[in-house]
This record gives sequence, C-alpha cells and structure tokens, in this order.
Amino acid sequence: MNFIKKHFSKSKKRIGVILTLEISTSDVNTSEFADFKVVSWYDILEKYNYRPSMDPYARKLDSIYEEIIRSEDPILICNTGLSVPDIDALSEMLKPHELCIDKILIPTESKRKKKLAEGQEAYRNHSRWLNLYPGEIEDIYHEFEAKIEGLKSRYKNTGTEVLEV
Repeated sequence: MNFIKKHFSKSKKRIGVILTLEISTSDVNTSEFADFKVVSWYDILEKYNYRPSMDPYARKLDSIYEEIIRSEDPILICNTGLSVPDIDALSEMLKPHELCIDKILIPTESKRKKKLAEGQEAYRNHSRWLNLYPGEIEDIYHEFEAKIEGLKSRYKNTGTEVLEV
C-alpha cells in the first residue's frame, strides 16, 4: 500500500507538511511522495542565504516557515535537525495560515542502531584523527533516542504523527 494513501489524508484546501529528522532526500522513496515538493534543509539554507555561524538561530525557523507557506504543493522537508521546542514554535508560526505539521518522519530503530554501530566502528578505526571523546558516539545516539521519545510523547495526542520509516 502506498505510504501516502495509508498515512496521509489530503485536505481539501490546505497543503500537507511533513518534516524528517536524520533522513536525507536520498533516503526518501520519491515515488511515495510524487505529489510533494521534496526539499532538503540544506537547499533551504542556500535559498534563503542562512549562515549558521553568522545568522541568529531564529532565522533557521523563519527560513523553513517561509518555504512552507510559499509552497503551493504538499511539502516534505528532509533532514531538518529541529528540536522539539523548534517544532512547537514552527507549528505555532503556521497556525495563522491554517497549516500544521502533519507528519514527522524519523529513522526506524534498526536504522538508528546501524548508524550507531557505524559510528562506533569509525571511532575504533580512526579515533586518533577524530575530535571526539571516548563514548561521545554513544552519547549522541542516546541524545537522539531521547529526542525521539520526546517527540513521540509530545505529539501523541495531537494532529501530528511521528512515524518511523
């Protein structure tokens, strides 16, 4: 069954908004999102001339917000890296336009564990060249797991679904 038909009901007048965390555009099955405008956060950075080292952090959210409200098609923004408070703030910014974040896609548990194993292997093989302290790979993994749990609990009874893909 098509992902969109199974998990995404089209509204009559409004566009659909899907965000992803730690999922790049190359990892998205574009045939599942044929009706969507699929963009990467990095493309948005470039389009709105956002410079993380120089621009205020709030401009990051403004850039995503602008991309969403200017889109005439349903939109899928990949690899956002937003925190739970950022997603909450973006949701509030979209309300006056009668838009909401319909889905937040996250990697499956097996993909997250695979990424952890790859990071641990890279650290074992290249620790002398990496600027990481022992255990930092695991700390990053646990922080992301906590972020996912926070998302799931925060959006459990809202109109926003958190789905593993």
